[in-house]
Amino acid sequence: MKTRLKSTFILIAHSAILIKVMVFKDLPLIRIGPLMLNFGGTHNGPANLVPFKTILPYLLGKKGLIIAVINLIGNIVLLVPIGFLVPIVFRNMTWKKTLVPAISAGFVIEAMQALLHVGIFDIDDVILNGIGFMIGYWAFTIPANTARLVKPKTIIITAVIVIVIVIAAAVAFYGVAVYQKRRLLQRF
Repeated sequence: MKTRLKSTFILIAHSAILIKVMVFKDLPLIRIGPLMLNFGGTHNGPANLVPFKTILPYLLGKKGLIIAVINLIGNIVLLVPIGFLVPIVFRNMTWKKTLVPAISAGFVIEAMQALLHVGIFDIDDVILNGIGFMIGYWAFTIPANTARLVKPKTIIITAVIVIVIVIAAAVAFYGVAVYQKRRLLQRF
């Protein structure tokens, strides 16, 4: 019961932080060394109702690696914790039942941006948010189901490997960003 109560509190707190960051864009700029990440977003223009209209240029590298990673991965990663916490709070969730809140979360965020005139509605952000939600769900359910079948030592080793991979990916992302920044500065 305590785990469920704590998870409910964390779910509510994370949802409030998401609204503050994704809707009100309260975190417009982050600096990591020479790298400056702008999260202000687009505040005007037509809504994007065509799926993959903004995702494809990012995947094809037309907007640059850093911008693509920030937009694609950022919209996914921010909803992973929600997807992870939902099956803890609502124990009878299946992957099919999780699709509804996954898609709804993205729609709510995008609708709030449009209604409050702090951003535009982008169906691609709904898709990416839903993917993040579902990744969080699978990140909870797969280990939970596997934990019943696998020894605790194996779970700990797997967790350490996953953490090392995540840290390596973050270091690689930062390294690529610094490398691209240096190349850009060398041109001038």
